[in-house]
Amino acid sequence: MKFPCEEIANKIIPAIRAEIAVRLAKDYGMKQVEISKILGITQGAVSHYITSFRGKEREVIEKNPDIKKKIDEITKLLVNGRDIEGKICEICRELRFSSNFKHFF
Repeated sequence: MKFPCEEIANKIIPAIRAEIAVRLAKDYGMKQVEISKILGITQGAVSHYITSFRGKEREVIEKNPDIKKKIDEITKLLVNGRDIEGKICEICRELRFSSNFKHFF
C-alpha cells in the first residue's frame, strides 16, 4: 500500500515542477540554466521537464483551473525571487481531495 504522500512525491511534485519549468521557459523566456537555478535542480532535469520526459502527470494539473491559477502565482513569485514555502502544500492538499486525483489510489 502506498500512502497519498508517496504518490504526491512520485507523481504530483514532478508534474508541478514540470509545469513551472514550462511556464518559466515559455512565458518568461528563461533559459534552462536560469530555470535550474530558480528550482534548485539540474539543467538536465529542466530539459526533461520541458520535453515531458519527466512530470508526465501534468494532465492532472491541467484539468484543474484552481491548480493552474496557483501554479501561475507560484511561477510569478519565483520570477520575483519570492518565497513559495507552503504554496506547493496547498496544491497537494487540493489535489488529494479532487476527483482528478482519485485514480491514483
